[in-house]
Amino acid sequence: MKGLVGKIILATAIILFLINFTSAKVYKLSAFDVEIDLKLSDQPATVFDFPPVGRIRASTHKSPLDINLTLDAIHQERLKAIIENIKSKDELISLLKEKGNVVVQLFMIRLAVIAILGGIVGASLIKFDRQSILIGTIMGIIIVLILTTMTYYTYDLSKFNDPNYEGMLEAAPWMIGMIQKGLDSIDQLGEEMELIASNMAELFSKVDTLRPLSRVTGDLKVLHITDIHNNPVALPFVEEIVDSFGVDLIIDTGDITDYGTPLEGELLKRIDDLKVPYIFIAGNHDSPDIVESMREFENVIVLQADVINIKGLVIAGVEDPAAKSNQIKPLEEEDMAEYKEGLEELVARLKVTPDIVITHNFKLGKGLLGEIPLLLHGHDHVFKIYDMKGTTIIDAGTTGASGIRGLQSEEGIPYSVALLHYNSSTEEPEKWSLDVVDIIKFYDRHSGFILERKLINDKGMDKEKEVD
Repeated sequence: MKGLVGKIILATAIILFLINFTSAKVYKLSAFDVEIDLKLSDQPATVFDFPPVGRIRASTHKSPLDINLTLDAIHQERLKAIIENIKSKDELISLLKEKGNVVVQLFMIRLAVIAILGGIVGASLIKFDRQSILIGTIMGIIIVLILTTMTYYTYDLSKFNDPNYEGMLEAAPWMIGMIQKGLDSIDQLGEEMELIASNMAELFSKVDTLRPLSRVTGDLKVLHITDIHNNPVALPFVEEIVDSFGVDLIIDTGDITDYGTPLEGELLKRIDDLKVPYIFIAGNHDSPDIVESMREFENVIVLQADVINIKGLVIAGVEDPAAKSNQIKPLEEEDMAEYKEGLEELVARLKVTPDIVITHNFKLGKGLLGEIPLLLHGHDHVFKIYDMKGTTIIDAGTTGASGIRGLQSEEGIPYSVALLHYNSSTEEPEKWSLDVVDIIKFYDRHSGFILERKLINDKGMDKEKEVD
């Protein structure tokens, strides 16, 4: 009798140990790779984890288990194909339920196998015989049945109406709203994307009508973009501008992502299609992971407190201090002062004055005004071009129309870029002279396309050209 009780106790202990430490498994759920994991807990909950943005936790059931669901990867091409073929919210819900049921069944089979094997191993620690195999198998099945039955019959999805959030403060509204609204917002999102798609087609046709302007000035054309913020339309927009205007070089002053996660890096693969050099400095919404992702593209040059000479232009730049970590946070005064001084020292050591200095935040380059001809920056999401102390300052606004927050704006935020036209200097033929800047904006909510040409040498401005 003692041997029987001992086998049951050991079998139970090993089963619970293995469930706690070996149940994690990644499954493909349509376009997503999702890891499912179980942990023994005295405060059971369901946890949705979006690393490193944050996690949502809700006390949804009574069984002594935490159910952890972690978004491991997003396959962009597969997601695009699904979206193109889905006609309604109900159809998408049906598809996810179908795929989800398969994933749950596979996980349950795996869990049962782990429990049975653990039970057999535990019971066999006393003595390996037929009785141990039988006890281990029965205990594995019983424990899995108890845990799954308790979870199923006590599960309350409404607990996500009042969830707990842990993670980046800025991501909290998005995370909680996504969980609470769930698929209810798919119809609205579909309408927004349909609107954007139709307006982008309109944009491309209008860019095409403006091609003759691209031949008016500029032996060297530099496209300044900034603050894409994950907008999937932004890079096709940039690609169209590059092709239509014969762009030679792209300068991106940061915030290409929203939260700096590796998953967001998957959205950047279209940069490979831009067959021109692409200079990038990280913004406060980027991260070390995003910087490394950008380095993988052959045409991308990442500047981190460095200087390069490309196509005859000397360009100096420094990344945002916040991009050194995976946390989205405002610039600390101490960090900002350190990076600002570092950039100033970098420029002072140069034998020649750089043609362009690039930063994400204007404050980092402010100390160089009057010493450099041109400062490019972003961060503010408002297009600006002006002269201060003899330095031309350009903020290209937001090439991604502020990302998701742009969709939420009633007035609409434009997609915007600055196209810089350089010609050989009459005084120094070996140097470039910035003569003209084209301000290009597109408002997706009313299909308004604006191209405004500013003469830099005369510090004047031609009349704007507007196409409705």
